[in-house]
Amino acid sequence: MPNIPCADARQSSTLQRLNRFTPDGITALAAVGLVLLDAINKARLVVNEAHLSHDIAIALWRVVDDLYDVQDALHGNASKLPAALASFLDAAEACHE
Repeated sequence: MPNIPCADARQSSTLQRLNRFTPDGITALAAVGLVLLDAINKARLVVNEAHLSHDIAIALWRVVDDLYDVQDALHGNASKLPAALASFLDAAEACHE
């Protein structure tokens, strides 16, 4: 599992799945993530909540909302990245429960 200091106290299944990728693969995933963040920022990527349970709709809203904090840390104060990533990972894993 990649060592991301303070990203999450517990073992994140999301981070564990990164082990199967090469460094180039992780770079590609990061590029895709940046494109998705840009689409969200421009309100071009929308979750259709009408087809989801209330709990999943709220969890997905939190994932999207937490992406803003991750993006802010990536483009600004990098010291906020561990906390932003931890919050995002928690929200993402709540979508799978």
